[in-house]
Amino acid sequence: MSSKKRPPVPLPGKSISVPPGAYPVFSSTVSMALMRALRDPMVASEATQVMADNADEFRAEVLRYIDRVEAAARAQDFDGIYEHAHEIRGLAGNAGLAATARIANGLCRYLDAVGRIQHQPENGVVALHLDAIARAAHAEDEATRLGDAVANELSQLVDKKLAEINGLESR
Repeated sequence: MSSKKRPPVPLPGKSISVPPGAYPVFSSTVSMALMRALRDPMVASEATQVMADNADEFRAEVLRYIDRVEAAARAQDFDGIYEHAHEIRGLAGNAGLAATARIANGLCRYLDAVGRIQHQPENGVVALHLDAIARAAHAEDEATRLGDAVANELSQLVDKKLAEINGLESR
């Protein structure tokens, strides 16, 4: 028996709060109801509107995570950098910060790959990503082609660095 406490099972039409670190367990009836709701165009429309209405709050949370990821970088805490960049990646898209999300995704991809092969991340690669994440999140018109260009260039840098690392590992 797991020592982790399971959250309550939600009843149809009722909401519950799931504590951090716990995973909800759904009955097949509730699972099917959730699947139907997720496919409902009206639910999707309402969810899109709720997210749009809360974009400023999402953006503020992204900026808080940027402070955290920068603190982790100063401490050379690559696990912390990954954790906070991962949160930025998810929240930024909800805040309408698509380029910020793409840049954070590239950083996560890089840190994940070098971590799997137990290779030390290059500080320069991490610093470039963190600077670009902060700049993109603070930009007033983040949805410009410039943000996409930076995301594309950094993605190519990650691909190049990972290819170099893989070339060294295969020797």
